[in-house]
Amino acid sequence: MALAVVAVLGAGCGGGGLTPEEQERWVGSYRLPQDGVENNNAPVGPFCCSGKTLLVREPEGEGVLGYAHFYSWEGQAYNFEGGSGAPDVLLRLSGRTQLDAGVGEEEMGHIAFTAAELKAGASKRQRVGALEYLVTVDRVETLDHDGRPYFRMDSLEVSVDVLRVKD
Repeated sequence: MALAVVAVLGAGCGGGGLTPEEQERWVGSYRLPQDGVENNNAPVGPFCCSGKTLLVREPEGEGVLGYAHFYSWEGQAYNFEGGSGAPDVLLRLSGRTQLDAGVGEEEMGHIAFTAAELKAGASKRQRVGALEYLVTVDRVETLDHDGRPYFRMDSLEVSVDVLRVKD
């Protein structure tokens, strides 16, 4: 079993890595799991029951525009020496269809990474409702098990930049 540790010295959280056009659409920047609310066997927004859920709010802190759940996975997870590992990670997302009214319907989506894709600086985007999520891997430990890549489930940290979609 081989182990690799990856860390980012200056990730894109805080909107710093965004283009000027994206900065105009910026809603907020977050870190997960740090900025998430513990689910504690209860729903937080549309997501239940374990993990942490991020509440995406207007910059002024008023109504909730969407949620990002950290995290779930689809493949077979295993217990390894020093913790658990999974072959992939799924960040579930939600976003209102209309942000101005604050009452739009909620759409669901997700961003998925395989363990092979989980490297510091790796990022993916997804539009969900009237929000665009940009998830960037900040830190992760990966390992090989039976010739397949896995990530240590307690090592993953990501930045989440949230933008309004273009009109």
